[in-house]
Amino acid sequence: MEREQLCRATSDWTITVSWRVVCGDASSDDTEAFGDVEMELIAFLVLIALMFIFATINSSLGQGYGTLGTPILLLLGYGPKIVVPLILVSQAIAGITGTLCHNKLGNADFGGIKKPDTKKVCVIVLAGIMGVIVGASFGVKISKDLLMTFIGVSVTTMGIIILSGKVVTFTWRRLSIIGAISATLKGIGGGSYGPVVAGGQSIIGVEPKRAVAITNFAEIMICAAGFVVWAMLSPMPPTDMMLAMCVGAGTAPVLGAYITHRVPPKYFRKILGAVILVLGIFCLFKILGL
Repeated sequence: MEREQLCRATSDWTITVSWRVVCGDASSDDTEAFGDVEMELIAFLVLIALMFIFATINSSLGQGYGTLGTPILLLLGYGPKIVVPLILVSQAIAGITGTLCHNKLGNADFGGIKKPDTKKVCVIVLAGIMGVIVGASFGVKISKDLLMTFIGVSVTTMGIIILSGKVVTFTWRRLSIIGAISATLKGIGGGSYGPVVAGGQSIIGVEPKRAVAITNFAEIMICAAGFVVWAMLSPMPPTDMMLAMCVGAGTAPVLGAYITHRVPPKYFRKILGAVILVLGIFCLFKILGL
């Protein structure tokens, strides 16, 4: 195709897909036709807005970015080999901003390696690194439906447990198990890490606001490791999409951490459990085509 024809075709595609993204009707043929050509401004801004919304939810409640972002982008027609690495790298950026904001607002204390909150992050990350590598190795071969089933079942189960009010005694071993399982799911499908880590900590007795902040911090290393594995095993995703998602996700935690800070603690656990349950049901409904 000549350069002039390619530019004209790309412009037509961008207008069509941007409208379909807004209306929720993009197809895989549209995204495949796009290839490596830069997105036009409207599509770029739509993607920034979506990621800002997802990252605000994630940074305020410790979940929702990958759990919402992965299935929605898959439903818009993007393939897993594009969606998952983009979710991972942009969430790592959001984790950096979120950690700084949560620490500054006092949602957690990461003022030194000996601080209890920092130690929890270290345990979750060390337990999760191998899990995310294993998960990402399998994730490049798994279908969209199986990805969403993984996310839906694990998240729904966690939400039910939290809302039941069940709390068990905190142990470092239990925390490490939570870190390993959640990171494996994150590596496979780009989602469900936050609900399992934040929800799991709440179940083993970690104060919910601290659990959210700890989850944001741990996501930096876990998501970065997962992205590296995906990048080695599949082609690099489009740089324009990566930039849009990183801008949207990276700016949102300023608002998200403030929301966490302002919500009364007595309501936070119930809100956390309810959001986790809704996210899980959302994923399962999408699998059933509802």
